[in-house]
Amino acid sequence: MHAERAQQVHQTAELLFDADSVEQGIAALASKVENDSRDDFPLVLCVMNGGLYLTGQLLRYWEFPLTLDYVHATRYRLATLGKDVLWKAYPQNEIRDRNVIIVDDIFDQGYTLEEVMSYCLKHGARKCSSVFLIRKSHERKKADIQPDYVGLECGDCYVYGVGMDLNGHFRNLSSIYALPEKVV
Repeated sequence: MHAERAQQVHQTAELLFDADSVEQGIAALASKVENDSRDDFPLVLCVMNGGLYLTGQLLRYWEFPLTLDYVHATRYRLATLGKDVLWKAYPQNEIRDRNVIIVDDIFDQGYTLEEVMSYCLKHGARKCSSVFLIRKSHERKKADIQPDYVGLECGDCYVYGVGMDLNGHFRNLSSIYALPEKVV
């Protein structure tokens, strides 16, 4: 999708969560995770690219020792429908005997989380927990896994902003928008 078309589509979108609501959700997430993890010296794994925004925001709040790393595992590949998980980058830090916190933007069906968590546990992680900014509620098939921490909830719609993209655009927005069904 070209930038001009993305801007046209954005004009039809519904504001789902404004910047203040997003910030409150992130602050609450940061507090919950810190209360549960401050003594664990965790390895924080940002799931690129969607988890970058949330990870950066969470780091503003966390005042405990941690190691930061990333993975790049994706189902969407700049599309609106997911496929099999494609690994583009694995963690660079040692996972064995670490408590791992996986940070990503949206929990939809859980297949990416399932894949990343499985990788961490196979490589000796002591414990894995997951942090998501938003969780979709729907009846479509899901992996047999649930996130540990969720900041916001939404229905089954296509959302973007705050790390989530619209065909590669608008990850930088501080609010979350939903597309009308007819656009997706």
